[in-house]
Amino acid sequence: MRPVLAEFDPSTVTPFKMLRSMPAELRGVVTNLHDALRELRSTVFRAGQLVLADGQVATQAWLEADVMARTLPTILQSGFMARDDEGALFSPHLYAKLLRKEDREARKAQADAQWEQWQESGDVPEGMSRKMLTARENGKKGGRTRKGESPEQARIRRAREMEQQQAQRHMPLVATVAGGKPAAENPNKKPNGFSVTENSVSSVSIDLESESNNISSGSNSGETEKPKTELDDALVRRVAARMVSVSGMSDQVSFAISFARRWMGLGATEETIISAIQKHQAAIRNNGEEPRRLKVFEDEVLRGIEAQQVMASIPAASASELNDPFTALVKQRLHEAHVLWSGKYRLHGTMEKADEAFAAEAGAHGLPSSATPRTEDAYAQYYRKNPPTAESMAA
Repeated sequence: MRPVLAEFDPSTVTPFKMLRSMPAELRGVVTNLHDALRELRSTVFRAGQLVLADGQVATQAWLEADVMARTLPTILQSGFMARDDEGALFSPHLYAKLLRKEDREARKAQADAQWEQWQESGDVPEGMSRKMLTARENGKKGGRTRKGESPEQARIRRAREMEQQQAQRHMPLVATVAGGKPAAENPNKKPNGFSVTENSVSSVSIDLESESNNISSGSNSGETEKPKTELDDALVRRVAARMVSVSGMSDQVSFAISFARRWMGLGATEETIISAIQKHQAAIRNNGEEPRRLKVFEDEVLRGIEAQQVMASIPAASASELNDPFTALVKQRLHEAHVLWSGKYRLHGTMEKADEAFAAEAGAHGLPSSATPRTEDAYAQYYRKNPPTAESMAA
């Protein structure tokens, strides 16, 4: 049901978000009035031809009569409710929404009728869908009109745009001509797609639509593209399946594939991902909570990738070094130190805290706590001053 109005301008309706600025009592009354109209599937408080009095409206909206009487003048003044030509209380917002819906339905019905007419008359080219044909017809009319623009103005604007596009297809490009002393350049400046010599410049007209003059996107960029890491889809799916199994999040399969592909693209191994999920999941459960999204494991996985890269940077010992017990011991202890520190980093998340935790436990593992940075030379120097026991040498 709609209000009786000779004129109605939807553009003058007060934005409903302005209700936030109103007092709490007024917000509650407006909300109740709109809820009541929605339940009645109406935009106006009418019973057939009968206009409901304010007291009857209050009953419909579960309001006290005195509250309704006290707040209604302000509500009418602010535009959250209004009265039609016969004095019936109605919602301008719901009425404007109804008009927009009817306008959409009318346009759709007109488009359906147009499509049926095209089909009956045989004007539909073979292989062209309804959407494609509609777009073509709209283009002939100047495309979709902008706000405040008439169809004729839209047609003129579209014609001008097409002229500009046509002019841009034949644009002069500056080409390099050998000879002459090049101008001084900033060594830090990114190279351009073309250069200009001091002596001469050649202007070449290239048709951007011509297939014979296609220019490769990488031929003039001056930059080297970063190679992309190719991942085996089967491996990605296997890692994603383990992630879902370990986390118990059977509703996160699509996210698991996405995260697995991203983390493996950053260099994470399967075991790094799974161990990070298990570790962080245990920490969350120890706090009496249960993880619900795979996203919560991302920080832990990224820390695991950093630790993995640290381990990968440790050089492998040569055969001659392994034959030297002292060198072998230094490398073994350095490896143990990296493992211990990496574990502390994954646990605490920052290098400072990881250093403190490492220093506190290094002595218990027979490792120097103050040899930072932890390098082979530093460890060798430490063990020369502090020779290890025979048991350590044998280990």
